[in-house]
Amino acid sequence: MNKKSIALISALLMLFAACAGEAGPQGEAGAQGESGPAGEVSDAQVVAAVEAALAEEEAEVGGTIVIYSGRKESLVADVIAAFAAETGVTVEVRYAKSAALAGTLALEGAISPADVFLSQDPVSLGVVAKEGLFDVLPEDVLDNVPAWAVDQRGYWVGTSGRSRSLVVDTRDVTDAELPGTIYGLNDEKFRGRLGLAPSNSSFIAMVSCMIEQDGEEKVAEWLTAINGLGYTEYPKNSPQVAAAAAGELDIGMINHYYTLRTLAEAGDTPIKNVFLDGGCGAMVMPAGAGVLSSSQNKPAALAFIEYLHSTSAQEHFTNTVYEFPLVAGVTPNALLPDIDSLNSPADLNWSALALWQEKAVELIAAAGF
Repeated sequence: MNKKSIALISALLMLFAACAGEAGPQGEAGAQGESGPAGEVSDAQVVAAVEAALAEEEAEVGGTIVIYSGRKESLVADVIAAFAAETGVTVEVRYAKSAALAGTLALEGAISPADVFLSQDPVSLGVVAKEGLFDVLPEDVLDNVPAWAVDQRGYWVGTSGRSRSLVVDTRDVTDAELPGTIYGLNDEKFRGRLGLAPSNSSFIAMVSCMIEQDGEEKVAEWLTAINGLGYTEYPKNSPQVAAAAAGELDIGMINHYYTLRTLAEAGDTPIKNVFLDGGCGAMVMPAGAGVLSSSQNKPAALAFIEYLHSTSAQEHFTNTVYEFPLVAGVTPNALLPDIDSLNSPADLNWSALALWQEKAVELIAAAGF
């Protein structure tokens, strides 16, 4: 049970005590007297007691937290600043790639200065969970989002959703020539036309999924074949979208929201997302966060994760970042496809995928990327 629930229960117990009349005084030799008449508590008193209990809980949130963020500063800085402004918590942020931060946390272990790990992908979160470095989150936090976006053991929770997709230059790519799965890109007709970011955490997560679903040998063959087709390497997703818009790249392997951000800023850009028919190239995955067991300020760390589920944060993720909101009642941006129409592999086990991250990195390097 979390502190907020305890505070509320305490407040209600005090109200119940106020409602019950006190027992009459005990005589010198006789039995205790009968209870006096029940007291009355007004609606205003109930509201005041509950608000006081909640205020007492909120007052405990303060101090400083350190966030290790695998999410780019341009995507989450406004949300972090809003949390700091609303709560008074001082926030220090370390930005890096999610996979790299997961490795850092594994090395730092119990002496990590981090309070929260905010990751762009569930595989990196799973790596930290596998090391036993997260606290289990309260049920009321885990229940804020769909079950597919939650760690099965409760160590982390999703904050927004994204899908793998292809960004294509519509001037040079036709729908008819595109494959149904990511493996179909291993085709001579795509020689010199492909782009990808091999060190990007979401690409590594996709390859981890491919290993889990299809085995190491098939994935290694695909990676080697793509390398042999003269792909163009990018440091991350957004340059692929820019290159496609400039006519320098036909097909990039990305997360969907980068294309939508570009289209929102310049709607006449000749690019679009293509969502594959199935397989890990169509994977829908959550960004997410967890509280480190070594955190020195767990109330504020948990408050930050709860803030990521607030209406204002969820609206930021969908209307500014163009991701899928995960909390019920928040309307997805109109540019987003229906998340239920996407063809992500069913029942993905994020913990299992985390076990393949190291092998995914190894196969990517072995293929020459």
